[in-house]
Amino acid sequence: MAKTIDSKFLQTERESLETQLVNANVTVEKSKNTVQVIMGAIAMTDRLIALSNSEGVPEGNAAEAQKSLEEEAKDLVSEIGDDDLGKVN
Repeated sequence: MAKTIDSKFLQTERESLETQLVNANVTVEKSKNTVQVIMGAIAMTDRLIALSNSEGVPEGNAAEAQKSLEEEAKDLVSEIGDDDLGKVN
């Protein structure tokens, strides 16, 4: 038996697609944030490698370098933001 297509069926299908779109957008935003976090971690690791390989850097500056890297990470996270998670454009 063939299904009839009426406006009620189409409206239900549309609502389902809208829900899928919102879920997909949330997933994409989470993935973007994950990529940004990983890129930030790589950048911080590169800076630490550069600091550890450079000559003439006293060991006492390690705490200062760590604080600087932590502040940079916080700035990076605040730039990413999550203001538009789940919004349908």
